Amino acid sequence: MRRLLLSLALTASAAQAQDWPIEYYDPAADGAPADLVLPMPCGGAMAFQKVSVPVEADDPLADRRIRLGQTLDDSGYSDYLRPAYLRGPFADSDSGTTYYYIARYELTQGQFRALQGDCSPLERTDRVAQGDLSWFGALEVAQLYSGWLIANRPEALPQADEVPAFVRLPTEAEWEYATRGGARIDATLFSGRTFFGEGEDMRAYARHQAPGSARGRLGPVGLRQPNPLGLYDVYGNAEELMLEPFRLNAIGREGGQAGGIVTRGGSVLSSADQIYSAQRTEYPPYDLATGAPLSAPTFGLRLVLSTHIATSDARLRAIRDRWSALAGGQDRENRAGADPLGLLSGLIEAEIDPNRQDALNDLKLEFRRANDRAQTALQQSARATLLAGAVFVESLNENAGEIAAKASNIRMLVELQRAGSQSTVYARQLDKHVGEIDDLRRLQSTYLLSFRAALETLGTDIAPQARQAAYGVLREEMSLAGRDNILLMLDRFWDDLAVYAQAPDLSPDALLNLALD
Repeated sequence: MRRLLLSLALTASAAQAQDWPIEYYDPAADGAPADLVLPMPCGGAMAFQKVSVPVEADDPLADRRIRLGQTLDDSGYSDYLRPAYLRGPFADSDSGTTYYYIARYELTQGQFRALQGDCSPLERTDRVAQGDLSWFGALEVAQLYSGWLIANRPEALPQADEVPAFVRLPTEAEWEYATRGGARIDATLFSGRTFFGEGEDMRAYARHQAPGSARGRLGPVGLRQPNPLGLYDVYGNAEELMLEPFRLNAIGREGGQAGGIVTRGGSVLSSADQIYSAQRTEYPPYDLATGAPLSAPTFGLRLVLSTHIATSDARLRAIRDRWSALAGGQDRENRAGADPLGLLSGLIEAEIDPNRQDALNDLKLEFRRANDRAQTALQQSARATLLAGAVFVESLNENAGEIAAKASNIRMLVELQRAGSQSTVYARQLDKHVGEIDDLRRLQSTYLLSFRAALETLGTDIAPQARQAAYGVLREEMSLAGRDNILLMLDRFWDDLAVYAQAPDLSPDALLNLALD
């Protein structure tokens, strides 16, 4: 009955109130407007940002492998590093990739009231993040908003195969990928503890427990600095409810037991060291004293736009066809993984026809040759990547030396100017050195990105035994060729690889120090 009354109230409110002022749904629009604004009951609106997931949209089974989590020993059971896979429900015709939408701000009190059919005049508190939600209440918010949009404004929704989207709570992978900056952030910064890196004050980005910050109360959304995707308050203010239940991290994979509800991002009650992109908190879904759905003053939400997967018969056929094609290849790989040479040898021994036995022996020989070629190609790839890593170590060290020399020249020229020498020649030299050091730092960023890519490739795509063998062969080659300098850099890169394997989410500064030490 309550839902029926709400539905009737929302239908009546569709044409009741005038459009809201922009500060009530996109308060940061002056800097850059939201990517998408959807209408709400009572003349309201909600702002969303586009989150690109670079995968081939034409392949219905393609998804993006990302690494989430953090290397923190004290909370590793919850937020240790783990792989996740992501794909957006919508396709970008220009780039051929996928994307999804996530709300630019946390749900506000005004938006929550509108979804309850309350169209009374707006107040200042309507810009404050909505708290006191339970997980079940958050699902109801998404249900009410989806139902209203589909019934009243389906043309405003993004579509996949002409099927309008719906709103729901985000998955943890969707939330963390967007919070870290998605594809918009430099790849060397994606794995950082926070999206803004080290050395900056959390209070610039979050309302949290700190002097002069939140004072324990939820505040208006959109007043702090955004993340690289233009999302506000992903850290602090309300802690945001997730769609799926909590699971432990079983040292790099999801644990088998599904638990309670999950919130992400911390809240106004969190200290700065408790807020980071990988942070997760589990709560029981029900109040253990009353049995009612558990809610808290800090429980809020941020919605995403999605669709179901099989949006049309043509889409379902494409999925089936692609799956069948991949499964056929996978079956062959599985048979190969079961020692195909051994199986073939068994067939040869069991064969009584000499002609067929000779044919099978020829096949066995060709199989061995093909396997040898594949192993050779793998070894060559591993050696090439190791050599590239050694060169990047050398390049980063040379680059750091040049930056230090330029910085020394700049300090000398500044001291001369302070001593009273106002020569225009000195001024031109100073400008020249400043420009050159900027160019060197950009080059350093490129080297660092390539250095991380080499470490990542060797650490994830090459088996340890093949990696060790490639290192031994390459080291011998460099030693015989008298390439002592490259040999030194190769050994340093090999040591760096061992460190990186233990902490692949190193910050750019830590990664640079690793290459320079």
